[in-house]
Amino acid sequence: MDDKIEKVVTIVFGGFESIHLGHRRLLSHVSGVNDGGVLTFEPLPKEALGYSESRVLTDDERLCAFESMGINQIIKLPFEKIKDLEPETFLSRYLEDVQTIVVGENFRFGRNAVGDISLLKQWCQLNRKNLIVEPLVSVDGEIVSTKAIKNYIHHGNMERAMKLLGYPYFIRGPRVHGNRIGSKIGVPTVNLHWSKQKTRPPYGVYDGFLLSNQWSGPALASFGKAPTFDRKDVLLEIYVPGIDLNIGAGEIVLYGFHRFVREEKKFPDATSLVQQIREDENDLAKDAPLIEAEMNQLLLLFSRACLLPSR
Repeated sequence: MDDKIEKVVTIVFGGFESIHLGHRRLLSHVSGVNDGGVLTFEPLPKEALGYSESRVLTDDERLCAFESMGINQIIKLPFEKIKDLEPETFLSRYLEDVQTIVVGENFRFGRNAVGDISLLKQWCQLNRKNLIVEPLVSVDGEIVSTKAIKNYIHHGNMERAMKLLGYPYFIRGPRVHGNRIGSKIGVPTVNLHWSKQKTRPPYGVYDGFLLSNQWSGPALASFGKAPTFDRKDVLLEIYVPGIDLNIGAGEIVLYGFHRFVREEKKFPDATSLVQQIREDENDLAKDAPLIEAEMNQLLLLFSRACLLPSR
């Protein structure tokens, strides 16, 4: 991956921070196409300009999606290198040898985002390029956008976020050891630090699924500071009812969110906490068929081997 566009006939433009339903419509034009590619940016323009501090997908997860979709060439332009280029200069410098350009109807580019679809059409006509402009995608009357998805995640509406994404929101990373309190009270957990780059949901308890190289299926998760035990650091604690998983420290695991169950709460003692967890287990069991379907939906887009490398 570099900033040279070589042997690419069809190119798709975009930030592709979340690979949502609208993004996937664009990417379908180059998925599995030998001479197709994606032109994206690093950092993403909204990050570089201070409009965004978190991502739905980390850069590694975004590349995992591209790889899983059979996209053969990914060009990542340094945003600082191109942000002050006039639109025509940008097009002539990077797209002179490309035959077909694919963008969404709201695409803008060039210095201060002054380049729009009208300018792009004119340039393509003058330079004998094909231009494909895909309309925005709507779900239940709402335009699919990364901004909307982040808002739903921030408010714990994982069901709606999934509808716009087309797959469940997830976090992945290396297992870290906690203080083992869960094991002592009969609720052994697999713990993850929350990546600063990932969009945060509210503190609380969720049901969803765990993907690991040892075991995969429905699981509960508590995100926050475990106020019952006055923990200071923020962890995602994943619990599979009835199973004490043998997952080593540093092994990559993934948690997919299905539904926000309840807010984080300080219980008077561990017994009261465990009683509440048993009630949460009943909710998880009721949701299990939907959760299994969502796990499979995630794996249709993202390669399992790509998501869960051995190290």
